[in-house]
Amino acid sequence: MKFLIGCVLAALVSFTWGYVSWEVLGWHKNNTFGFKNEADVAEVLLKNMEAGSGMYVLPHQGDLPSVLPPEEKAAKILAAAKARDEGPYMKAVIRPGKKPFKMGTAMALSFGRSVLACVLLGALLAGSSFSYAGKVVFCAAAGAFAGMSAEVPDWIWFETRGSDLFVALADQLFEWTLVGTVLAGFVGKPEVASNE
Repeated sequence: MKFLIGCVLAALVSFTWGYVSWEVLGWHKNNTFGFKNEADVAEVLLKNMEAGSGMYVLPHQGDLPSVLPPEEKAAKILAAAKARDEGPYMKAVIRPGKKPFKMGTAMALSFGRSVLACVLLGALLAGSSFSYAGKVVFCAAAGAFAGMSAEVPDWIWFETRGSDLFVALADQLFEWTLVGTVLAGFVGKPEVASNE
């Protein structure tokens, strides 16, 4: 029971941090930009989407048929690389049709994500006999790991701006360090006292 109480309280901290990070600090708000004429861009996107909702990349090489002659295949790969290097370049999630946004559903899913993440982190801590500070450091390290594994690949492969990467990494680190201050009081074995 103590474990579950700790996880729920930690999830409340995680969820609250999300509000502080996005709405109070506002450091995520500089991560996205609009287009000059959104109606024109939307029309072009809708006319040229091949697969419905999903992740789109421009330029996109696509799958090259295995029956292409080697020289034609090499030319297509070279042309795609040149288009990528010269720009414009884009990676975007695109949804062509209607999907009304429901704040209540989004908030419930966000809190559910916090609970599940705190239960997983709590389970990792459950067998530890770290000191309180050691448990907080462990949670901070988990936050750093989450950022490095989830955010850095987009910087490497999809041109996330350095400033956006910094915010994303700091956000993960702060969130899971704060969560650790709660989990550390509820989860893990009692600290073993030294005889020395």
